[in-house]
Amino acid sequence: MGLRFDPIGGGQFKQAVQQIIEAEGQPIKALEVRKNKENARFKLFQEFKSKFSPLDKSISELSNFRKFREMKVDLGDGSNLVGITLDKERAEPGQYTLEVLDLATRSATLSIGVSDPNEPALGMGFITINQTDGNSHEIYVDDQQSSLYGIAKLINQHTNSPVRAAVIKDASSTDEPWKLLLTGKKDGALNQLDIPEFYFMDTDVSFYIDDDKDAKNAEFTIDGFAIEGASNDINEFLPGVNLHLKQAHPDHPFTITISADNQKMTGKIKSLIDNLNQILQFIGKQNAIDQHTDTTTTFAGDTSLQTMEYRLRNLIHQSFPAGDPDSDDFTLITMNQLGVEFDKAGTLLFKEEKFNKSLEDNFDHISDAITGPTGFIQQIRATIDGYTQSSNGLLAVKERGIQSRIKEIDNQIDQKTRLLDKRKEDLVSQYSRLESTLGNLQRQQQFLSASLPGAGSGGNIVSQLLGG
Repeated sequence: MGLRFDPIGGGQFKQAVQQIIEAEGQPIKALEVRKNKENARFKLFQEFKSKFSPLDKSISELSNFRKFREMKVDLGDGSNLVGITLDKERAEPGQYTLEVLDLATRSATLSIGVSDPNEPALGMGFITINQTDGNSHEIYVDDQQSSLYGIAKLINQHTNSPVRAAVIKDASSTDEPWKLLLTGKKDGALNQLDIPEFYFMDTDVSFYIDDDKDAKNAEFTIDGFAIEGASNDINEFLPGVNLHLKQAHPDHPFTITISADNQKMTGKIKSLIDNLNQILQFIGKQNAIDQHTDTTTTFAGDTSLQTMEYRLRNLIHQSFPAGDPDSDDFTLITMNQLGVEFDKAGTLLFKEEKFNKSLEDNFDHISDAITGPTGFIQQIRATIDGYTQSSNGLLAVKERGIQSRIKEIDNQIDQKTRLLDKRKEDLVSQYSRLESTLGNLQRQQQFLSASLPGAGSGGNIVSQLLGG
């Protein structure tokens, strides 16, 4: 019987190499399992971290009295006459009686009429427009642009022009109904403009301004006192109050009431409680484990999360100062008194009606307890800041820790993969050399078998020596 072996790349060879590589690759598979678990923890951590952004926004909106307070305005039956915008951090509650006598107007001029607004019949020339600062600018008109529409286009092309031009049709004149209207861009007496001057040559058409209107200030009364407004938009009409006059209506006084918007403030507290609940519920879910829970992919038993939960829950039960500590007005207020409490499942509840009633009863005390220097919001911020600081906060430290472990596992996988690839190359090289050796022996056997006596009979000495 002659020598037998699997050729390189044969089934037994491949199987042998594969078995060796699989056996020696088990540590890599174990590392990949660890990495998948760390990735699962990292994804869960990102979900947890994302819950702090809306909480931080809620805290910022309640960080001081001015930000907590919301204001609203009631215009009564004057809503068609005026509009009001409030800077809630500067406006103060109050009630005022307003009467709009006259709106501010702008300078305006109207030319005589022409029969065709598209016909360049005015000839070549110049238009001089004077500005409120004493300067003026000239507009050149060539004989192809000297129609009403051409002149209006030239005027409107100048962005620094104090007027806007428009071509209008006056049906009172059947022969020459088309006129050029020039209107100032700003209203009020301070923006009064001189009448523009037109100079045209080589024309038989006489073109000039036929009528003009002066700019004037708005006139109104507040609590019976006559006031003029430089325009219809009056900034700082009252501290933090901007007034926009929309329509004059003499002999029709109406009341403006600026007051606290309790509904909006209640909504801010509700948003804060909802965001706190998101964090508390996440921590509670992590600690709700049973025999089937894989704690290696969660934060079950994480002491930092448990500490955060304890501190937040403890804040709900604390008392917060309100009023002057050196007077009889001083008191302590708990969040339970304001409608914030826990249910049996440990979830925060917010009773909006109870909080709103508290605001109506004593707004100053409630705002002190919530936004004061040692109030509820400042205590929450102090607690949360220790976790959310970008450089050394607990969340940042924990995130870097998970990322570091994932990176270390990746490095180990890369290192072991390179060693395993080298091992596979070595195995292939060893089998290649074995194949070469066996091939040489086989050729020698065949040569000796053919050369020695008894060749072909299968019984010569070489065959016997080599196991044939």
